[in-house]
Amino acid sequence: MRMLGAAPCARTLAIVSADYQIQFEWGVQALRAHPADVVIVADADAGESGDALRAADAGLVLAATLETADEIAEIVLVEQTRLGRRASITIAAAGDAWPDGSLRVSVADTLVAGRVVDALADRGIDFHSPQAAVACAAAVTLRGATGHLVRAERATREVAATA
Repeated sequence: MRMLGAAPCARTLAIVSADYQIQFEWGVQALRAHPADVVIVADADAGESGDALRAADAGLVLAATLETADEIAEIVLVEQTRLGRRASITIAAAGDAWPDGSLRVSVADTLVAGRVVDALADRGIDFHSPQAAVACAAAVTLRGATGHLVRAERATREVAATA
């Protein structure tokens, strides 16, 4: 029995993940990890944490909220048609900041990203990374509770900020 070392496995995963049309990552690191034709900033509250992402160097940068997922997907479909090939898409979730300035993951931004992935899939753009698939599954499964979850997360963070 031959044991595979970490390097060949990691190399294989890198090759496979590079082929996904839709990538989902957090913060500005998403832009470095996955340069793309289209960058979609998932930012539920369109806050300042997404400013650096919205200034991304890409052919097309779109800001998504829970309400705009379908509109964003339509724009991406038009852009892909214009390019005449499969467009590379990075969904970069803005998140929030911890007091030390490090990235704090946001449930609301995950749900925004998931809604966008779902809307893209409805239009046939559905070759997405595992991270994008999980965000999509969360958004679809929790569709009826999304508003409550976003409000609850916001309230929790406001209380934490005043403590």
